[in-house]
Amino acid sequence: MSYTIDNDLKEGLALVEGGKEVKKGLSLINRSALSGKTKGKSYFTIGEFIREGKGGIEANPEDAARFFDTAMVLFGKQETRDSLDLREMGDYYNYGYGSEPVDKLKALEYYDQAAKDGDDIAKQRAEEIRASLKGGTSETAPSLTPETVAAPAPVEKKAEEPVKEETPVEKAPVVASINQPIESTDKIINDEIDADQILIRALHLLDSVSASLQEKQDAVELAKAASDDGSLRASVLVGYLYEGDNNLVACDYDKAKEYYEKAIAQGSSSALFRLGILYTDEETSYYDVKKGHDLILQSAHAGYSFALCYLGDCFRSKVNDPKNLEVAYRYYALAGERGLGYAYHNMAEIDASRQELSLAKEHEHLAFDNGYDPALGYQDPLFYSLHI
Repeated sequence: MSYTIDNDLKEGLALVEGGKEVKKGLSLINRSALSGKTKGKSYFTIGEFIREGKGGIEANPEDAARFFDTAMVLFGKQETRDSLDLREMGDYYNYGYGSEPVDKLKALEYYDQAAKDGDDIAKQRAEEIRASLKGGTSETAPSLTPETVAAPAPVEKKAEEPVKEETPVEKAPVVASINQPIESTDKIINDEIDADQILIRALHLLDSVSASLQEKQDAVELAKAASDDGSLRASVLVGYLYEGDNNLVACDYDKAKEYYEKAIAQGSSSALFRLGILYTDEETSYYDVKKGHDLILQSAHAGYSFALCYLGDCFRSKVNDPKNLEVAYRYYALAGERGLGYAYHNMAEIDASRQELSLAKEHEHLAFDNGYDPALGYQDPLFYSLHI
């Protein structure tokens, strides 16, 4: 069996598994995920750590699923995949790590490919699946080791307490399909649950590595339905899609404005910012810079990190007055405190221009820890859930 992992991931795993310099180890794994040569494995490893709660990270299978999903996207983009890539793809479907449901046959397909490359662990898991399919036995997730980078053990479920016979128990609402309402006697609760369930289904399809183009287009319609049913987040999502940076919805700034205004009416600060940016775009039919800046200011006052960073950029561009640079620095600090690594990077640039090099280094570290890669100029939102 042979596979490749980059040096940062290899060293990071050794430090975390050895229990020494765990913080440094996690930082190296983060760097590997951001800019390494084996990003798929790095994202998968982070998913394992979050799912299992290793390295002092609070265990959270739901947050971990996003990293597993991203790992699968990265694996899919690779021209070639080694035995560990294939085994981890098998683990994804075998143990239901991501947003996709458990699919033993898909897992078996990847395990068999990995086994052909000499991966004994994948071969064993393939045999377990075949035995399970034939004899009806069940298996548990394997333990994570630095040598195998295997999948973590599942979260142990607590035994349910028996319900006393004399206590009447209300039946849980049942969802027959995504397009059918949940059975409930309370219409208000019913509407809220419907909107959330529809949006979740839409997001799963949009993020799925295996969904077809038609399924993703159907997901857009589900998001619209969730917006109509009162989901604030669905309105923001559909508004963003109508800005046109995708292959699912044709660009329509008027439609984007309509959905953002719907979200704003429900108190969305991100919609205030997005609509404000659209107002400053000359390509829109409602181009109005003053109106746009007013909306962005409202979003910043509500604490939205990207709006705060935008204001920092505005003041920073007015370099003729040194006071403006200090105001920009304060806005960046506010955005950075809310988890925006890019804002810390901007602070580091200002530090460097002032020859405060140690402070610049500190802020660059904070930028990295909050998901900003200066080499790529990319802010990764996935890293908001992994603070080390």
